[in-house]
Amino acid sequence: MAYILYVPPVGMLARVVDVLMVPIMYLVSGTIFERPQRTHAWHIQQLRLNEKTRLDQKIMVHCNGFNTRHKWDVLFHIPIFGGWRHYVVLHTIDYSLRWHIGWSSPNQTAISRLVLKRGEPVRMLLGPGDVSFFATTESGYQLPLVVIGEGRLGDKGPHSKVTLL
Repeated sequence: MAYILYVPPVGMLARVVDVLMVPIMYLVSGTIFERPQRTHAWHIQQLRLNEKTRLDQKIMVHCNGFNTRHKWDVLFHIPIFGGWRHYVVLHTIDYSLRWHIGWSSPNQTAISRLVLKRGEPVRMLLGPGDVSFFATTESGYQLPLVVIGEGRLGDKGPHSKVTLL
């Protein structure tokens, strides 16, 4: 494993705002039967070019895009307004570590500052373009990532209670 990057923790004010936004996130998700999306602008850390070039493509998950109405605009994470609905469920092959999920597309390479617990999978939305997902430990080392499922928001499927970032 090669060192990739340091991901700063989410601050106290951001965590308080996150809690206050939970009812709103349930509303915009269009369903109360699934865990709502948790990612907000203050959770995202953009990667610099030198950090992006250190990513090992062989241990990333590469996904094809879906034909969706919205591309990269403010509505892409808001299903009630026609936003992205298809998702992939991902996990690292090492269940003993806390970890971060990141993504790389032609428009953006970034990582979520939210920490995923040991053994916790994550749902990631799939938009109109191809995307690659990667994982790092809290200490910044890249981990192998695997697909363990897929689905569609609102389907009440077996992964509906998995964290959605």
